[in-house]
Amino acid sequence: MERIGLTVTLRDLTGKCPNKRLRKAGRIPAVLYGKEMKDAVSLSLDKKELDKVLHTGAGGNVLVDLNMEGKKRTAMFKEIVHHPLKETIEHVDLVEVLMDKPIMVSIPVHVVGKAAGLAFGGIIQQEARKLRIECLPAAIPDAINADVTLLGIGHSLHVKDLVLPEGVSVVDDMGMTVVSVVAPTVEVAPKTAEEVDAELAKSFEVKEEAGKKEEGKEEKKK
Repeated sequence: MERIGLTVTLRDLTGKCPNKRLRKAGRIPAVLYGKEMKDAVSLSLDKKELDKVLHTGAGGNVLVDLNMEGKKRTAMFKEIVHHPLKETIEHVDLVEVLMDKPIMVSIPVHVVGKAAGLAFGGIIQQEARKLRIECLPAAIPDAINADVTLLGIGHSLHVKDLVLPEGVSVVDDMGMTVVSVVAPTVEVAPKTAEEVDAELAKSFEVKEEAGKKEEGKEEKKK
């Protein structure tokens, strides 16, 4: 699990106008929460430093050692709010983590290996792209690998089949399908207007011919 230091500043003023001034100054308003904390703490983060942290390989699942004007706390990102149009970061929520207590996070699933069924035209179909896991903060992996090497057409890999790092357990249903190898589907090209008209005409001719045969049978009976 990647661990990065981040210097933050305590802020007394909150609200729309003070937050707007912070953003103009290149800082992002943030709040730190925690089960062991009596009250949430209002902070501001340097935008450039924050961007560096978020662009690590672990993305949002990174341990952040906060230096709050001499006080040290370890946290993770709980929510990152973006502007609906500009897509810039508007606000950040952090949650304190204690290194000796397990936490639950969602991590990506990476498909690895070449499935045996691909040689026969099979197609990889990933059902789960993220899994919820529980472990100590220092043991959080960047991703869980789903090895599909032995999968033939019609075979699936479930949560219970995954090889997990030591100390990591999956919170999701163990029977949930993670990835499958499915048979190729034959694409049927859409029919042109001419082809549709030709089929309708043929169908009409068949019905007309059947009608004439029925009339002939009735005449013979008479």
